[in-house]
Amino acid sequence: MLPAAGAPSQFLVRGFGRLLARLGESPRRGRRRASFDVALPADLAAFMAAVGATDGIGNYLPPAVRGTKRTATRRTPRPNAWVKLVTAARRGASGRAHLLAWMAGAIPFGTTKSGELWLYVIGDAASPARGIVGSVHPEEPAAPKLAVRDLSSFALLRALEHGVAQGDHEGRAAEARKRVPAPGVAEQEAVRAAFERARAVLDLVCGDDASVRSAARKLALRPLDVPHAHGVSRLPEPPPTRPSKNVRRAKSVKRKSSAHEDRTAPLALGSIVEAFFRYEERDFEATLVAHASSSDPLVRDAVATLEDAIGRGRTALARELKRRREMARRAARAEQKRPKADATSRMDLTRRILDHLDASQPRLDPVAVNDEREENLLALAEMGDPEIVPVLVARAVTGDKNAVDMLGALGDRRAVPQLVTLLAREPQASRQFDVAVVRALAALGDKQAAAPLRDLLSKSPMPSWREGLALGALVREVVVALGTLRDEQARQPLLEVLDERGQEYRAIVPSATWALGRLRDLPALGALERLLCSPKDLVTPETLWAAGEIGSAHPTAQARALALLDNMPGLEPGAEMVRLAALTKILHGLPNEAPRPDDLRRTLERALWEPAFRREETSRRRTWALQSLEELAVLPAKRGDAAARERRHALFLGHEAIRYFVTRDDHRVRKAAESAFTALGVQVPQTRRYYSFVLEDLERRGGLDALHDALRDPLGVFRHNVATRLSAIGHASSVRPLAEATARLFAEPPTSTYEYDDAPSHLVAFVRALARLNQPEGNDVLIEGLRTGNHHVRAVVAENAPEDPRFVPELMAMLGDPRSFLRSRAERSLATLGVDRHSSDRPPVRIVEV
Repeated sequence: MLPAAGAPSQFLVRGFGRLLARLGESPRRGRRRASFDVALPADLAAFMAAVGATDGIGNYLPPAVRGTKRTATRRTPRPNAWVKLVTAARRGASGRAHLLAWMAGAIPFGTTKSGELWLYVIGDAASPARGIVGSVHPEEPAAPKLAVRDLSSFALLRALEHGVAQGDHEGRAAEARKRVPAPGVAEQEAVRAAFERARAVLDLVCGDDASVRSAARKLALRPLDVPHAHGVSRLPEPPPTRPSKNVRRAKSVKRKSSAHEDRTAPLALGSIVEAFFRYEERDFEATLVAHASSSDPLVRDAVATLEDAIGRGRTALARELKRRREMARRAARAEQKRPKADATSRMDLTRRILDHLDASQPRLDPVAVNDEREENLLALAEMGDPEIVPVLVARAVTGDKNAVDMLGALGDRRAVPQLVTLLAREPQASRQFDVAVVRALAALGDKQAAAPLRDLLSKSPMPSWREGLALGALVREVVVALGTLRDEQARQPLLEVLDERGQEYRAIVPSATWALGRLRDLPALGALERLLCSPKDLVTPETLWAAGEIGSAHPTAQARALALLDNMPGLEPGAEMVRLAALTKILHGLPNEAPRPDDLRRTLERALWEPAFRREETSRRRTWALQSLEELAVLPAKRGDAAARERRHALFLGHEAIRYFVTRDDHRVRKAAESAFTALGVQVPQTRRYYSFVLEDLERRGGLDALHDALRDPLGVFRHNVATRLSAIGHASSVRPLAEATARLFAEPPTSTYEYDDAPSHLVAFVRALARLNQPEGNDVLIEGLRTGNHHVRAVVAENAPEDPRFVPELMAMLGDPRSFLRSRAERSLATLGVDRHSSDRPPVRIVEV
């Protein structure tokens, strides 16, 4: 027993069953295990299989099973589990506690000897509370107490209790208990927030009319996200006309597909019920259809009841829920009423965005990525007032590069003539202004700019390295712009760029091949053959994509394109995905054997999840992979084409992946993901963008609670702005929400393998916000970050360590890390904390990197 305490997280799979057998706690004859109306996670299923039919162990009692065992038949259907829960909740405190736990995403799987409920928190894949075990008293159902971080540790503690009751030494058992890690502040905040929200939903279902109106007003301004249905791992079929038929169809499918799979999706019950009270009827019907395929019987029963409530209302409960829904929606509409933004306020917002853009000057490198600036330009495109265009044009005429960037972001084609005129002006020593003009013309997409762009390309030769340094970025943007505009007259100038042998053109060749691929220029295939077969030239996704475009557009070029793309080993995952997609496009409708769906799926997953060397390369790889997915999704399929249907199902990555990519701060990846998943026929969730310009209004309407909700919003983009604002406010109530959100970021996969300054900008913002607050609870999460295996997390935390003596031993340990960038950050932070790292009697160890 006591040796098991050395690895409490492994106790459930290594020794719990044998211990029960040795203690004589075998299943009692005639005692049935409690059945749960949801698909259990693997560890909870194993625990219940071991102890569910016993009398319990320690302070754990299995759930009571009342009545005789009944099997559902056509004449005696299975009772509606959701109706039973609601009915019990309206009768007493124990029923309310059970229903509240289920709607908070927790499974009541037993009780203590004093009558408290033991809860297993499911949570989503990134939640720090996933797998947490806690308890709640029926009289205080909204105040859960967390016990341990995993069910294996819970089993160990109960076994220790049983051992003490049987005469084991209490001191040694107490020592073993100390080795079991307790849940931290991130886990506590995640569970608290879930139960706090579920309490409001419970009032909507079971409270009096005043409670319904109060809960509706409380939830009206909060972001709502309904998780996907558990067990849906294939591409959804077109929805039927009536959701009820879909329910019946889905039941038989899900029971076969998810029998041997561990649970990865959170329990969506509470979100579905909240959506019933908040969504418009048409939007809620889409939610019903999506969750009719859930492998959780409890969710399916709730869907059937709520469908009846918005329909005929055949039962008393359905009619009562319909009445409550109408009352709640009236209260929510009254809460949401606010004066519409007039032209003056929109112009004021536009000017504020312009001020931020003027303050964030672009980098000297014209092709470098500036995350803050890109975000501000997106905000201008989404919320800017087009009436500002004349003002920006007047600024652009004076040579203001910022104004040119803003014109491109606004997308108003009234600026095209003035921008074209600017191309003809006398060239300056620095061509960054011309680069901005060309980029803006490409964004505006007006073909009247094509002729001036061709003229600019002809006047920008690069015979030597001097011209390459001065004109390289400009020529590249002109080539991209001509490809974006699909200028047919640019074929020959683009081919001439490919024929150039100078080193100055090597960085422009991929853009030129992409532009020729946009034009589907057949003569360009010869130049592509030279590039793809040359051992000196790097094979790029642009070149592979162009070969696929030309080969699929010209039947006479199919054989040549296939020969080029057929066997190219050693490609990085993004390029390999483009190659396979190009082969599939060329072979589509031909008797030849196309790439197998399993190969497409495997390569797609590698391209999306494997980090490249630099973050920019990872972004580029993901973008190309998602664009390839979109191209494969839109390939026409004949009716009954089993191969095309199998390929589409293989390319469905699952709802977790969809949510991950459509909520990236990287606009290039997010935009490609939205287009790809829409083409695949998947319902893409509507994201919410928290620009720094909207936070003031959000705070004015909902206070700090609204900012905390934005921080937790699983469909939020640019949430780092919320973290920065909360740290500037500095209120103590923000520590726990920030800690939970930061812990989620620590669990995300790294975006590059580069071991220096290449951490994601949102990770840096969250760590700095939590460190600025410098509270013990928040610092606990940062210390956990120093112990992770993610080198970017460790580097960012070490660089921004707050003045807390608990960081000293962690930073001292990092001095022995073989990676110099981690050691250097630890040294700087130790110096800031006033610690002499050479104060030890032992000389410092010098680690030589090879």
